[in-house]
Amino acid sequence: MLTSVDGIKGQVFDYIIIGGGTTGLVLATRLSENPSTSVLVLEAGSAHIDDPNLLIPQQRWLFMGKAEYDWSFKTETQHHAKDRIFTWPRGKGLGGSSAINNLLWNKPARQHIEAWGALGNDGWTWEKFQAYSKKSERFVEPNHNTDVLTYDTKLHGEQGPIVTSFPPLISNLEADFRKAMEAHNVPTIRDAFSGEIRGTSPSLSNLDPSTHHRSYATNMYYQPVAGRTNLKVIVDAYVTEIITTKVNGLITATGVKFVKSDNTYTANVTGEVCLTAGTIMSPKILEMSGIGDPAVLRRAGIDVKLDLPGVGMNVQEHLYTGVTFELTDHFSGEQEVNTFDSLATNLGKQKELFASGKGTLNLNTVDVAFVALADISPELNAKVIASLQTEEKDAGLAAQYKIQAEHLREKVPSLEIILAPGPAKPPPQGWDASKKHVSLCFATNCPLSRGTIHVTSKDSLAIDPHIFENRFDLDTMVELVKYCRRLAQTPPLKGEGEGRLKEIHPGLDCQDDAAIAEWICNNVNTTFHTAGSCSMLPKELNGVVDPQLKVWGTHNIRIADLSVIPLHVGSHTQSVAYALAEQAADIIKAAHE
Repeated sequence: MLTSVDGIKGQVFDYIIIGGGTTGLVLATRLSENPSTSVLVLEAGSAHIDDPNLLIPQQRWLFMGKAEYDWSFKTETQHHAKDRIFTWPRGKGLGGSSAINNLLWNKPARQHIEAWGALGNDGWTWEKFQAYSKKSERFVEPNHNTDVLTYDTKLHGEQGPIVTSFPPLISNLEADFRKAMEAHNVPTIRDAFSGEIRGTSPSLSNLDPSTHHRSYATNMYYQPVAGRTNLKVIVDAYVTEIITTKVNGLITATGVKFVKSDNTYTANVTGEVCLTAGTIMSPKILEMSGIGDPAVLRRAGIDVKLDLPGVGMNVQEHLYTGVTFELTDHFSGEQEVNTFDSLATNLGKQKELFASGKGTLNLNTVDVAFVALADISPELNAKVIASLQTEEKDAGLAAQYKIQAEHLREKVPSLEIILAPGPAKPPPQGWDASKKHVSLCFATNCPLSRGTIHVTSKDSLAIDPHIFENRFDLDTMVELVKYCRRLAQTPPLKGEGEGRLKEIHPGLDCQDDAAIAEWICNNVNTTFHTAGSCSMLPKELNGVVDPQLKVWGTHNIRIADLSVIPLHVGSHTQSVAYALAEQAADIIKAAHE
């Protein structure tokens, strides 16, 4: 149950978990299965339990950018992206970003997971990923649109906590989109959860069809076990430092310092400290604890306790934007096209329809096409491969680039195109909300640029993703704009006559590569999938954790969140986060048998 600081006075815990987000609540649930094991979770945000703002989907305006729910981190000025400062939303509260994400549930290519093992991490295989992903999932088969919502039950979990399903309402443009993709030699896949993801397939959502509510770490992992007496959770508890000493040459955690209601407290541990604060905050907490690059720590006025230069390095982020069209014909055959536009014009009616599974609040994106760069532009693909083979870089990045070049040659998908039933960005002034809009959104999922996340003082953090520092990341997006435009002019997606997709953003006056690149720099955004800041790599390759997720040079500090991913995956990341946490729980249990 949620507890107070007084509720842990005098206690020493077997495990302290820093961050009650997606992976933290998985760990807390699994580690507390043993009633003789004591577990404490410290979450910096509030509980938000049974909060309809989070449970009812498609209500992003109620929590995005709101301090109660969203950290709204800011990046440093991005000099290769028109000197923009980007906002990076992250869930603030129990469940972390699983409480505020866009609900899409899909999986990466087999090769993306196998790359982790190839980078020196035994035990991280596709087969294990599949097993742990299934352990986290409870798939519910659809009873509607079964010609479009295809699946293979063998690829999904049946008993896991997170309920996955297809949304009750779909756009009805999916069949046309798939046929247009097929015309460009991108196949339609029945179910891409096999690890063979090149093609267009329907994506699941983490929605419970019995309630139409969000299914996430809080209500599906934590709440069913909240009554365990050996599991304590303190919210609004901001961790400032892992307290350590040195034992037999290894840094050993003895406690965790945190602030609640402007007072500072210490929680004590005899077993392990598990850092699950996410890709942004996990490196910060390590550095605040004196673990990191000595030059970074000294500049920030922090005493160096462990020289580990990889902390805060190797940051990788998915980026996206989209070409938006006005629908001049609101039908696909005899079916009306459903879009999010009615949320702006008739929200009251949509709320009335929600509980019955009808209305736009029950609509979500379904069709996602994962494609290779060679599918979009064979010429650019060849240039990127050549560059990766000749570019000067450190040993860690060289090992990653070697794998990325292999993936490009083998046409492993590094890009995605999404049929989105609405505008790709918030409507500008003068937007006619009475019209219907769709977007062909696109994302680069295997970036070449690498960023950093470091403390600059004891109170401040510098997030610098180095967006488009490697020019090929921008060039790829330029080719994606041109590809999406070709797709929009391809039957049957195009529609009849002159076509039903009238481009309004960026607009037909944006034509040459330079103009498209400028538009992308002004409009590209984060997909909230940041990874890599505490990479699972050999120490000599700037690694931070070993294959057992233990921080190099420590006795009992582990990290179990997306920060440990050494090379980014080509999919949305929540299924990866849950699977990673499930595997981490078993690793930790095995270490203490």
